[in-house]
Amino acid sequence: MIKGKGEIDMKKRFRFVYIGAAVCMMTVFFSGCQENPDSSIVVNKDMDHLIEEAQKDGESGTDIANIAGEYETYQISFSDESLGVTVNVDAKVDIPEVEQMSVFRVQQQKISQEFLNKVIEELSGGQTLYDAGITLNMRTRKDIEAEISGLKSEMENLKANYGDEAEEYMLEYQQAIDALQEEYENAPEEIVWEGNESDGLLHSVAEMVDKEGGEDFYQWEYSLNPKGEVYYGANNGENGDYMSFFVQNNEERGNCLRYRRGKRGYDFTATAIVLSTVFDNVFTGVWPADEDRAAECAGSMYGGDVELVEFTDEPTTISEDEARETADTFMKTVGLDDIYQYYEGGLYSEVRDIRVGEDTETEGYRKLYIFRYMRYADGAFVTFDVKSKHEEGWNGDDYVKKDWPVECVEIRVNDSGIVGFDYNAPLEITETVVDQSNLKNFDEIKAAFEKMVMITNAKSDSELDSGVMVEIHRVVLGYARISEADSYDTGLLVPVWDFQGKVTNEYGSEFADSVMTINAIDGSIIDRSLGY
Repeated sequence: MIKGKGEIDMKKRFRFVYIGAAVCMMTVFFSGCQENPDSSIVVNKDMDHLIEEAQKDGESGTDIANIAGEYETYQISFSDESLGVTVNVDAKVDIPEVEQMSVFRVQQQKISQEFLNKVIEELSGGQTLYDAGITLNMRTRKDIEAEISGLKSEMENLKANYGDEAEEYMLEYQQAIDALQEEYENAPEEIVWEGNESDGLLHSVAEMVDKEGGEDFYQWEYSLNPKGEVYYGANNGENGDYMSFFVQNNEERGNCLRYRRGKRGYDFTATAIVLSTVFDNVFTGVWPADEDRAAECAGSMYGGDVELVEFTDEPTTISEDEARETADTFMKTVGLDDIYQYYEGGLYSEVRDIRVGEDTETEGYRKLYIFRYMRYADGAFVTFDVKSKHEEGWNGDDYVKKDWPVECVEIRVNDSGIVGFDYNAPLEITETVVDQSNLKNFDEIKAAFEKMVMITNAKSDSELDSGVMVEIHRVVLGYARISEADSYDTGLLVPVWDFQGKVTNEYGSEFADSVMTINAIDGSIIDRSLGY
């Protein structure tokens, strides 16, 4: 049974609530807690006007090679005591070796059956796959025994601590135990694989809701993706190698394909949220491979002196070059190498989110290489930012919750080969709107940055003596996706200046990411979480 829908054990429950809350707080702090001022720098975001700006002065475009003038590096320090912000910039200025930059119209692209077939063929090793919506959610006698034992333990604790005052709750506990005991009598000893083979096909979620044995999972999936498609498959793990594939085409939360493999159990892949990896953040369980950093992360993640165990049965002794070659070969085999190129990565430690397996209680991590690939358009990268375009709230009588996640490919490699593959929110370029864009020079862009970085990062608690520290280590000219406020289907890829680094807020929390993205055409600030 996959724990997670109201049935995570308390140790896991604390961990995932803690991580989820932290991620939410980071999202709010870095994308939503500061209102942009009423300035032409940020409010003039009309698409048609933007295209007109890009087409100014004929069709010659901008001399990209000289757009930054003499700025091979950008160094400056400044502060504002009233806003509580200090900014230190010591950054390389990266300009792509291209003659022009364009404006492209894009739309979300679904994961196709053809692509799913290729991935399964390459990564399954020819193993039989089963419907994981049924098998990995199947409640065995062992699962039910654990629940009964947990309830009995809670009853004993209540009696010991509250005596007769706890009696009113005992009946409810006993009723729950009786119901579980009845379920136990009809439950299988182990997961039943035979008869639950996967057909390997994408299905509409509505079609799967009433599938016998998968009612719980597919009804849950339907609540999050009523109009979309789903595929969820896993092997039976008999060879000590556990793998699963998950695909969703979900117009509300984004399209994605996920694959995970390991020797200790099934990593949880069937989540509707499309998240990219943060390469050094304890809240998401990934950090550079370093023993001291592992101990530090253990304390931060679990709130105490908890020892994280390295899973040495999943070693990574190959070189980074060998791992990259494995990942690059896979990208070519599945036909993604002509769209995406290697962007960043290295050797990391990763806490595994195992929900079904032999050893789900051990808090541990494995070392592996994680490589990120980004879209490469006309010789320039779409720059990476972890934030999705996000909207949540009431729209009339309807509660709207939508995400348009960042497009990227992530591949995980260890000595066993590829053990993780994420294809997040793929785009399709439908039109080249402007072939040679006119762009503002870097002097104009850095002036906008120096003005707005103070305002957008002003500390929120004036009572604290500490302030906000902004550090910029890289400035890069690339592309970013923007869209109209109410559009979750189409958008534009436009040239942007991305100021990358780290922000440490007044509470001491830090986050390394894109600190500010500025539209290279009109100088407006792009809020990645708003999408424009």
